[in-house]
Parts: sequence; C-alpha cells; structure tokens
Amino acid sequence: MSEKHISTTALARQLHKESKELFILLAQGGWMVKVDNHWQLTEKGKFEGGIYINHPKYGEYIAWPESVQDHPLLRLLPEAPLSATHIGNKVDLPARLINLLLAERGWIKKHIRGWLLTPRGKAIGGEQHASEQTGVPYATWPETLLDNSLFSEVIAQITGASFNQARSHVVAPSLSGQQVNSREELIVENWLYIAGINHSRAYTLHAGNEAISADFFLPELQICIDVWGANDNAAVLTQKLNKQEFYKKYGYDFIELHDETIAQVDEVLARQLLGYGLAVY
Repeated sequence: MSEKHISTTALARQLHKESKELFILLAQGGWMVKVDNHWQLTEKGKFEGGIYINHPKYGEYIAWPESVQDHPLLRLLPEAPLSATHIGNKVDLPARLINLLLAERGWIKKHIRGWLLTPRGKAIGGEQHASEQTGVPYATWPETLLDNSLFSEVIAQITGASFNQARSHVVAPSLSGQQVNSREELIVENWLYIAGINHSRAYTLHAGNEAISADFFLPELQICIDVWGANDNAAVLTQKLNKQEFYKKYGYDFIELHDETIAQVDEVLARQLLGYGLAVY
C-alpha cells in the first residue's frame, strides 16, 4: 500500500508551523522552485518523495509523503511567533478567549485598545507589537508557549478537560477557587471568571415563600444562569420546570445552557449577555 501524500500546507499544519515558512525552507533546501508564480519540484524534491497531484477543484499541486515530516531539513523551521489567532486555531478556541486566558496568567494586560505585554509575558518569550494601520498593541508568542505547563493548565480549565470524570461525585476547583460539581459547571465558572463578570455560584433566590438555587447569578443584571445535562432524569427535569416557573413568576431573567451548547460557551454566553446590555471584550 503506497504512503499517503499531503500538500505542503497540510504538512505545515501537521508540524504546527506556518506554511509560509515551510515553503521558504523547501525552496532554500532545493526541493522545489517557483516558476511563473507556480511551485515546481526539483530533482532533489522528487528524490525526497515529492509528487504532483491534480485536484478537480484546486488544480495541480505538490504533495509530500507524511513520513517526510521526520526529515532533518524540517527541523530547521524557525519558531514562528504566534498571534492569539494562531494559538486559538491550534487549541480550537477563539482569539478573544486566548487573550483573556493569557491575561489571567498575568502575561498580558488590557490596554485602552489591544493588549500590552507584561514582564512575566516577556520572560516566557512574548514580544510586543503594534498594528501598522491602527497602532493597536498586541503580543506574539513562541511555539514553546504551547508546551508551557501553566498555559496547558488554563486551557484544560476553560475546556473542562481538567475535570476528573473518575471523581465526578466530588467537587473540583475552578480557576477562581470556586468548587463545582460537573464539567459543564467548571466551563461556565471559568468563563465568567476570566471574562471579569461579577457572579455568584449556587446562589439562593428568595421570593414570597419560595426559594430556588440558581447555578450562577449575576447580581448587577439580576440574571440567573443554569446548566443542564444531556441525560437529565425526571427529577432534574422537574427541577428545571420549577426554576423556569419561579423566574417568570418573580421577574428574573434567566439563561439556560445545555450539554450540546456548552462547547460554544464563549459565543453563546457573550451573545446572550450582550442582549441584556453586557458587552464582553
């Protein structure tokens, strides 16, 4: 069975490098050359396994065997400075959230617009920049950031990966130090914390002779947030209906998050809170 071949761009993605840098390196190494604005294989490139592939949509392009990623030449790829967008693409999170996580670690801080590098951020390889068009400051990072244990820890927190399913009956700590009972609650608690939103967890509301406990409560907006699982039993569904009735009866706004939307908590909560007059930056 012949080895799978992938494009130069796909190869760069597997190497977690910028495709532009890989094209430059392969050209400098004599593997391919640009002729009339199109890349062509050299004899050296063919020797290293490069082939041409014709795609009905993208036309002809150069492809490489996946094993070429272990070639010594590719170790010469520079550590490309990574923007928040680049980092977000690698960990599947939006750039805005990446900047908030980096700020939570104390590596950058908010400016009037944009982000300023802190001494601690500089110590781990961060570099300060400013947009040529707008002057808005921003920071870039070395690829070693992706292996930084403090960064990995905060990513695991915001995605809920740090919640130990084997101990799901035991409370787990969040970034704020609050204790949570589920992975879903951990994600929401961490998101509210890094977004800088004042909130309480497991907050008891009293009205008339009734009382209920909201999973989260935002006092300034008087908004309740509840998190519901995908396989809630009859008792939980009854609790859900009781909460909805209480909120409507006593005039509390409320947001419900479900298992299928928890992965998009940044988009979902930011959009819903904006509808209540709270903009999350």
